Amino acid sequence: MKISLVSYLNSYPFHYGLIQAPRGLYSRLEIVNPAQCAKNFAEEISDVALVPVGALASLKNYKIIEPFCIAANGPVRSVLLLSHKSVDKIKTIAPDTDSRSSNQLVKVLCRNHWKIEPEFVPQELPSDAIIAIGDKAFSMAANFEFKYDLSDEWKNMTGLPFVFAVWISRIGMDESRLPNLNRALEFGVNFASEAISHFGSAGLPMSDAISYVKRNIRYRMDEDSKRGMEYFMNFSL
Repeated sequence: MKISLVSYLNSYPFHYGLIQAPRGLYSRLEIVNPAQCAKNFAEEISDVALVPVGALASLKNYKIIEPFCIAANGPVRSVLLLSHKSVDKIKTIAPDTDSRSSNQLVKVLCRNHWKIEPEFVPQELPSDAIIAIGDKAFSMAANFEFKYDLSDEWKNMTGLPFVFAVWISRIGMDESRLPNLNRALEFGVNFASEAISHFGSAGLPMSDAISYVKRNIRYRMDEDSKRGMEYFMNFSL
């Protein structure tokens, strides 16, 4: 079984669980950004991957592995719209190329929550605002006057959690190892503090990094999370 996993701080518990798993669970573990996780699955480089929810519509021959995911019910801190202008004055936005979900979420929020119609421009061009995801968002936020936490804005609009990424497996693969995969993921989530101690804190104070993975990130899919994911996918069609 070949696995692709996201490289961010919020995935450290999953990574920790996988490296603690019994030998033979997987033949390859690749740590990449969210967009590359989806690309690896699409190109059959991986059989199992943690992929952005926004990429699911472009993928084929998969099924979601429950219950583990990357989600938030309110502020997530690591998925932001950053600007020197208030949101009502934003005319141009530069997407983050690392993840489709966050870029699509901003478009949904612009249209349905903030009621604005900005132009989305390449990162190399000047823009009024930028989307920042992952570990870099922590340090970038200090450089901007206005910081919009996208998960919190989604919660304000819908009352639901936002699911950023889910585990998927390829239909037709040998599924006999998937229960052990879930046990490994559960181990990592249960020992999230140890995961941060092992891999580091991505530039945050250690206590802050541990608080982030324990308080801001939800790792288990519940019914509200499923409703939030379905709601988002319907918005994105």
